[in-house]
Amino acid sequence: MDRVSLSKISQVIQGKFIRPDLMMSDVEGLSIDSRRIKRGDLFFAIQGKRQDGHQFVSNALEQGARACVVKQGREPEKLQQPLIYVDDVNRAFEQFASWYRSQQQLTVIGVTGSVGKTTTRTMIHTALSPFLKGIQSPANYNNEFGVPLSIAQIKSDHAYAVLELGASHQGEIRALAKLSRPEIGVITGIGPSHLEHFGSLERTADAKGELFEQLPENGLAILNGDDPFASCLISKASARTLKIGLDESNDFRAASLRQTSEGVSFKVEGIEFFMPVLGKHFVYPALFAIAVAKEFGLSNQDLVEGIRQFTTVQGRCHIEQIGPWTIIDDSYNSSPVSMKAACQVIQGWTGTGKRIVVMGDMLELGAESSRYHQEIGELIASSGIDLLFVCGKQAEAVAKGAISGILSQDQVLQAADVSEIQKEFYSRLEPGDVVLIKGSRSMRMERLIESLKQQAALREEKISCV
Repeated sequence: MDRVSLSKISQVIQGKFIRPDLMMSDVEGLSIDSRRIKRGDLFFAIQGKRQDGHQFVSNALEQGARACVVKQGREPEKLQQPLIYVDDVNRAFEQFASWYRSQQQLTVIGVTGSVGKTTTRTMIHTALSPFLKGIQSPANYNNEFGVPLSIAQIKSDHAYAVLELGASHQGEIRALAKLSRPEIGVITGIGPSHLEHFGSLERTADAKGELFEQLPENGLAILNGDDPFASCLISKASARTLKIGLDESNDFRAASLRQTSEGVSFKVEGIEFFMPVLGKHFVYPALFAIAVAKEFGLSNQDLVEGIRQFTTVQGRCHIEQIGPWTIIDDSYNSSPVSMKAACQVIQGWTGTGKRIVVMGDMLELGAESSRYHQEIGELIASSGIDLLFVCGKQAEAVAKGAISGILSQDQVLQAADVSEIQKEFYSRLEPGDVVLIKGSRSMRMERLIESLKQQAALREEKISCV
């Protein structure tokens, strides 16, 4: 963040600063987490669903915060603490982020969709960053708190910012787009994610389409032209539109796709690209990145090199060797669309060991949840796997689908939680096996990966003692 004086910040958020002697002091960053304060930050005492930031004001100051924004009427422990009083801290946080964004002249790329947001955002940043100075949203900073924090990372010498915009309700994308003011909008696709809140795929498309509605007329809307809702999304944009995908009707089309043990290759307009990843579904994020990068004037040669530098994000189809086992870590989140992509990856695996899937529930699918889980069970069974471990409230539905397919009852184990399958899992795990681990965020499937690392360490100790 560029330096901003406390005097200016107080003016922007309509606050009252009780330390006039510090009015001209500068702030170098924003924080809403006292544990992550950097010296010179401005701490906003956000009132969230679970915690009230006012409880951590003293700790934030002890950690080096320049000042804290607090709600009017909350008396400080010490009258001379550097506090800025406002009527609504959450609103002040948004006000400052909106003002700060208005001071920057860079190009903002907003990314949303039902699946692949983080991978697409990372791919775009990977393609641009070797040639232009810019930032991307850190981690999963894609909500009403994360987007302002991402905006605060922008500096005046940045050429771009790739911001991820997430939502589980109507109107959220619109609000985040108004705040971040993207000139380029990317919608990765529409799928059964957050159906519990949106109610239908049509309403999901409307919600994600809010990004295109907020783009300026001289902006650019980029979408997956292979998606069934492509026409619906295009109708929401007054900006120029660009379709990417595999179908010949798209503006940017990938052809000659080929998966090898080294990665995925494909051609766009006769130029061959390569990514060291496992899974043809990564081609879509790459096409989005190519389309965005061309808007910045990058050459085909630059793009070839930029795409080659992409590596998978931890927890998102990330291949990791743990001891004698190959782990496909797709544990960060799950939906029917991403689960199908993961099944294609395990189906294409060419190793000599067993193919094992450990699956947790796909959450927020609403009334159709059992049907979606049973269908995925059928798909997993047809993917050439040897064992399926499934856990969660929908474990029975997945198992039912898998057993109705190719797998036998002995090949399917179900439990309420991933911790309950570990004993049986390890009894069947052998050197050379490949394990796909996937589930929605709150299922915490990464616990099995941590357990595998412990098992690998113990196994190594036993071998070294022999």
